[in-house]
Amino acid sequence: MIRQRLLPLSTLLILIAACRPGALPEPERVENATLGVAIAALPDDFEVVSADGDTIELTAPGPDGAGTAVIAAGPEESSGVNLVEATKSRKAWYESTPGTTYFGNRELGTPIGTAFTARGSYPTATGVVEETRVFALHPGANRLLTITFTYPTGESDKRVQQLMALLGEIEAFTDSTGSAAPQ
Repeated sequence: MIRQRLLPLSTLLILIAACRPGALPEPERVENATLGVAIAALPDDFEVVSADGDTIELTAPGPDGAGTAVIAAGPEESSGVNLVEATKSRKAWYESTPGTTYFGNRELGTPIGTAFTARGSYPTATGVVEETRVFALHPGANRLLTITFTYPTGESDKRVQQLMALLGEIEAFTDSTGSAAPQ
């Protein structure tokens, strides 16, 4: 009888200890000054492969293999970024490349503004993969921000949820003084 009372009490004590300030790990922040982008809190599903140079590359495990997300940005645009044209260009690629399938596109409202997706599948040396590509305005400059997430076929529901969680954490990179990174 005493043993039955101790188990809930010990569980309660563990929970209280876990709720102390500093007991839980801080979410990982990923910064890339060259790209001018930061991920405020890396979603749990992702691990950093590289955050150097002009891209951020992440991986996310899944039931049939890992997915890879690559965040990149185009050059500064003096006349503005055309997200619809970028989406149409990817659609045209799917429709003109043998062995590919175009699944469609969507318009999204995100913390960094309006974004568009293009989703499809295409063959690689190791088999067919699915891809969801997001086109958004860079949060700190007049540049096209592209997030390309490739993953095993048949996992689009889970992978799109992962991608939306990632997209919600993207922000402009600022240095320790709060200044934006030079573009």
